[in-house]
Amino acid sequence: MGKVAELWKPVEGTNKIMCTACARYCKIGEGQAGLCGIRGVHEGKLWLYVYGRVITGHVDPIEKKPVSHYRPGSKIFSIATTGCNWLCKYCQNADISQRRKVEGIEVEPQDVVRMTLEQGCQGLAYTYNQPTIFIEFARDIGMMARKAGLLN
Repeated sequence: MGKVAELWKPVEGTNKIMCTACARYCKIGEGQAGLCGIRGVHEGKLWLYVYGRVITGHVDPIEKKPVSHYRPGSKIFSIATTGCNWLCKYCQNADISQRRKVEGIEVEPQDVVRMTLEQGCQGLAYTYNQPTIFIEFARDIGMMARKAGLLN
């Protein structure tokens, strides 16, 4: 099911919850999900359904990222979850970002760090969708990645 999210607050005078992970500030009722499709209300709390689920992971040259000037020649492990809060009509990653169901392999943050190191990568990138929607998961991965000496 994921994990209880941290970025939310009750909407006064309603039975809805406002997600504060992104600037859309979705107001979500019980049993519903926000626009991203991966943050939803269950038993009165906002859940991040994709916490611990990665839909894809690829080794990329850092030159593919918008930080190509930083450590040229290094490899980066690019990961993503399903869902997105942007509805770009011509998204090249729509098969991942516009999915509205939770899919992917189950991994804990330390597993992502381990996979990054096993692939010989110098760091991680959160990509193919807008990572603010899974910020709690990205943060936990990032904290472990930093301890392991990875770029993040």
